[in-house]
Amino acid sequence: MQGMKRFFVVLILLFVLGITLLFHNRIASYIIDNFIYRKTIVINEANQYYRDYDFNYVQQTNNFYPKNIQDIYNIFYTILNNGWTDFSFFCDDSYETCLDDIDSLTENNDALSNINNFVHVYNSFDKIYINPNNFGKIDVSVKYAYTPDLIETINDKIDEFISNNINENMSVKDKIQVFHDYVIENTQYDIDRAYLIENNLDDSNSLYSSHIAYGPLVQGFAICGGYSDAMAIFLDYLGLKNYKIATKYHVWNYVNLDDTWYHIDLTWDDPVLSNGEQIIMHNFFLITTEQLNNLNTEQHNFPTEIYSET
Repeated sequence: MQGMKRFFVVLILLFVLGITLLFHNRIASYIIDNFIYRKTIVINEANQYYRDYDFNYVQQTNNFYPKNIQDIYNIFYTILNNGWTDFSFFCDDSYETCLDDIDSLTENNDALSNINNFVHVYNSFDKIYINPNNFGKIDVSVKYAYTPDLIETINDKIDEFISNNINENMSVKDKIQVFHDYVIENTQYDIDRAYLIENNLDDSNSLYSSHIAYGPLVQGFAICGGYSDAMAIFLDYLGLKNYKIATKYHVWNYVNLDDTWYHIDLTWDDPVLSNGEQIIMHNFFLITTEQLNNLNTEQHNFPTEIYSET
C-alpha cells in the first residue's frame, strides 16, 4: 500500500514537472506580469504645455502596450507632449520585434528627434534615456531642453514684447509678422556656432545659447534652432496649431492659419550680409509648400512622409 502511494506521488510530480516544462514560458510570464512587474502603467497629469491636438505622424495615445512601431512613436510623443520626466510601458506579447525596434530608436536618434518637433518647445527633450529589459518593460527618462528658469526668463521676454507691440485690433497674421520682424531686428546670426555644427565640431562651449529661444530673445544671437523655437513659442501663445520641420542641417516653422498650412523661416529672412548691414526679408514668411519648392533651396528639401500636412 505504501509503495502504491509513493508511485502515485512520483507520478503526480512527474506530471507537474512535465506541465512546467511544457508551459514554462507562460508560467514565467505570468509570474513576472503579476508578481514582479505587475505591468501597471502609472499615468501622471500633463503639464501646462500639453497640446490637445494630433498630427499625421504622431498622435496622443492611451495604449501603452505597443503592437507595432507606430504605437511606439505615439507613446514617445505622448510622454513628451505631457511633459513626463519618467515613464514605463510594456511590449505587447504579440509584438515579437518590439525590443529590436526599441534598440533601433536608441541607436538612431532621428525618429525621436522628429517626434521632438511636434511637441511644445518647452516639452522638447535635450536627452532621452531608454532602458528596456528582456521581459518587455521599457523605462524612459527625459531631460528637457528648457529648465524652469529658462522658461520663466523667456516668458517674461515674450510678455514684454506683447505688452509693447501687440494689440487686439491686429489680425493674427499681423501679430505673427510683428514678432517675425522684432526677432530679426534684434538678433544676429551666430556664425561661430553654425560653423562648429556644420563641421561636426563640439559646440557645447559656444558663447551664446543660440540653438534655443533664449539666444534670440535674451542674448540677441541665434542659429536656426533658436529662431524656430522662438517663433514656435509665440505661435503657441496665439493658440495656433504648429510644429517645426527639420532637415539634416536646418529647421523652420510650419503653422496652420485659417485652415491653411504655411511655412515661416526666420533664419532665411535674416540674411548675413558681408557689409554687416541688418535687413529684414519676407521671402519665407507665411508661404505655401508650393511657393517654398519654387524657391528651390536645397536646405528646404524635407521628408514629406514625416511632415505630411504639407
